[in-house]
Amino acid sequence: MKNKILICFMSLMLILSANVQIYAQENTNINESEINTNRNIDLNKPMVALTFDDGPSEQYTPAILDVLEKNNSAATFFILGTEIENNEDILVRMVEGGNQIGNHSYNHKNLTTLSNKDLNEEMSLTDKKINEATKYYTPSIMRPPFGFVNNEFNKKIYKPIVLWSLDTKDWENRDTEIIVNKILDNVKDGDIILMHDIYDSTAKAVEIVVPELINRGYQLVTVSELYEYKNTTTLFNGKVYNKGLTK
Repeated sequence: MKNKILICFMSLMLILSANVQIYAQENTNINESEINTNRNIDLNKPMVALTFDDGPSEQYTPAILDVLEKNNSAATFFILGTEIENNEDILVRMVEGGNQIGNHSYNHKNLTTLSNKDLNEEMSLTDKKINEATKYYTPSIMRPPFGFVNNEFNKKIYKPIVLWSLDTKDWENRDTEIIVNKILDNVKDGDIILMHDIYDSTAKAVEIVVPELINRGYQLVTVSELYEYKNTTTLFNGKVYNKGLTK
């Protein structure tokens, strides 16, 4: 009887473990090295990563991409799975422009409260949708909704977890001038700047901020580029990152 109980217990543990491990296996198909980029990054110049959550937005994301392309710059877009349908062309344009795409979950839930099964669905379905839309791209990084993390959650995530060092709070103020001033008054080398590509005020702020940051000598790079060139380090799965410059 004891042996039967032990066998049942071990089988249950294997099933639960597989729930999490499946997600790890699904994320081995990463081809970000294939991203086209004509940018030359100077290791001796300051750089920051602009990041945008909750898109893509049919109305505002293309305008942000226009500014990035015009200024030969790149950003990182943390995509919601629910926003991909009918916006596949925007994701393709992101990749073709040398931008990075990150996983921001499917339904923007608090991921730290979900079961392993539901967490796996939130993440893997978004990866699948992004991969299908772009024909090959699977995100190598993620950002949890609301920036909510904890030790137990981190251990389950088989991607680097990227937060931010400068929060524009554009979702709260919806004011272009406030967003611009928040960035330009506080930006530092190595910052990861949080915005959302779903507001008109943010799109207008980007039109001002991008050329001004370049004028001040900053290079606008993706999150992965920021860590590669600032720290020459690999991002580790399940570890939280909120600033590129840690030296």
